[in-house]
Amino acid sequence: MTLSLFTRHRGTGPSSPLTADACPRLASGVTFERTADHTVWIASVHGVPSSRLSPAVVELLRAMDGATALHVLHDRFAPAEPPDGFLQLVGRFRDSGLLEGGTRRTPGRLVYRPPFTVQIATRRAPAIFGRLERLIVPVSRRVLWGSVAVVLGTGALAAVLQATEVRRILSQPVPLTGIVIVIAALAVTTLLHEGAHGLALTRFGGTPRRAGVMLFYLTPAFFVDVTDGWRLSERRHRVTVALAGPIVHALVASVALVTALVVPNSDLRDALLLLAVSCIAIVAVNLIPFVRFDGYIAMMSALDEPNLRARAIRDGTGFVTRVLYGGPRAPKSLDRWWSGPFGLASLLGPVVLVSWAVLRTAHALAGGGPVLGAAVIALEAVVVLVGGGMLVRALWRVFRSGVSRPRFFVVTSALLGAVAVAGAVVPVPATVTYGFVSDGDRVLVVQAAGRPDAPVPDGARVALLTRGLLESEDVGGGTVRRHRAETTSVPLDALLPVRADAVSVPAQIVAVVDVSARHGRLPATGEARVETGTHNLWQALWRLAVESPLSPVPGTNEKG
Repeated sequence: MTLSLFTRHRGTGPSSPLTADACPRLASGVTFERTADHTVWIASVHGVPSSRLSPAVVELLRAMDGATALHVLHDRFAPAEPPDGFLQLVGRFRDSGLLEGGTRRTPGRLVYRPPFTVQIATRRAPAIFGRLERLIVPVSRRVLWGSVAVVLGTGALAAVLQATEVRRILSQPVPLTGIVIVIAALAVTTLLHEGAHGLALTRFGGTPRRAGVMLFYLTPAFFVDVTDGWRLSERRHRVTVALAGPIVHALVASVALVTALVVPNSDLRDALLLLAVSCIAIVAVNLIPFVRFDGYIAMMSALDEPNLRARAIRDGTGFVTRVLYGGPRAPKSLDRWWSGPFGLASLLGPVVLVSWAVLRTAHALAGGGPVLGAAVIALEAVVVLVGGGMLVRALWRVFRSGVSRPRFFVVTSALLGAVAVAGAVVPVPATVTYGFVSDGDRVLVVQAAGRPDAPVPDGARVALLTRGLLESEDVGGGTVRRHRAETTSVPLDALLPVRADAVSVPAQIVAVVDVSARHGRLPATGEARVETGTHNLWQALWRLAVESPLSPVPGTNEKG
């Protein structure tokens, strides 16, 4: 029996280590069934698929009767495997719920999945998708995929023809009516996305067991549990189930782009282009293989490597632990040359995505006043608490993995010290972000009303930019002169990347801009970034994360 026979399962995380004298027992509720091609077995816990196993592993699990010690099972089934590796892998079977004493539970109506997912589900999904599948008129695979290819190709051509307009949508304020339309359309599209997963699984003979709504990486969404896809014997069917959702978003983007070609310039056309860009972004993010998105599920299915990400993370963290802390060399959980790098990328992927989402949210809400500032602070607090907890647990696992205690404290202290010193010495150019309004040759710097005035340094350089949802376009620059505190009203898009005709909001004038450079005609409103000097990295982060939302200048933002 080779190591790979033990690793084709879904684990939930490490538990207390087993000993060679332990006598594990197969958990009640565990059943085994063969796939249609009889090459592998499916292990289910209370009817929910948990693992794809080789016949040799099934024999090993069935031999765990509560009376036979693990060292006996080791000699009988895997004498060539290292004893420690054998114990660790049996421990993962236990953590998967296949053995008594495991921590795996059947998902209920309310489920939390670390680090940033909460699910509320219904268990009537099998009946719902069974009825929906019967309502769909079956078509041949050639006709279906041919139609998909035609729609996607037409959408790609429409995107090329409207590239300039697409960029404008990203760098200019978006109509408020357009945002409402896009949010509603995305909600429906996301529902169709998840429904496509469930319908594809049902069509191939599987059963979607749960469906509902969730908060996924700080974003509300629908979901469908397609774990039953592991019963499908053909890899291409499992890949199709995983990619059915992104294909729906890609089709909607294509239809929106083609429709925008024939719609005259209007807020509706802008909404269609914004919907297309949003759907394309969702597809791109969904195909990232380092997070448990659809692209990862498709990759895992194509390689026929269940629990690929968790196993790769164990290999990646094991390598780092061995290099930094001198930890023991453990057998690889995933027998692929790229296992370690993929695992480390899978650790960093969620961190990058969540950090980017928080920073973009903070930037988009800059200048929105105290309520939106408090919302940004609350969001950041949740991310910091969850991230800090994950870091502490990771260090605790390293500490308990058998590394030298003195080396652990020395290396950890050195790493923390290096981070602290780097944050204290790395210079970051500091800017304060306001809004601006332009009336002919007069350009005024403004901030949201209702807060005390904040001094703006005379003669400071200022960059004038458009205020877009995802990017800003440089339109000019100059220097600022202080202006006496004066209350006025400005268009909504002077403070937020949202445009609403005939809607104005109260604001304070804080400075006047002496424009020295123009890149074309200045827009009526936009974003003004005033240079305020240089800070170290820690100061910049503090100003960005804390002072910006809570300070008298609600639009403060550090740029490095």
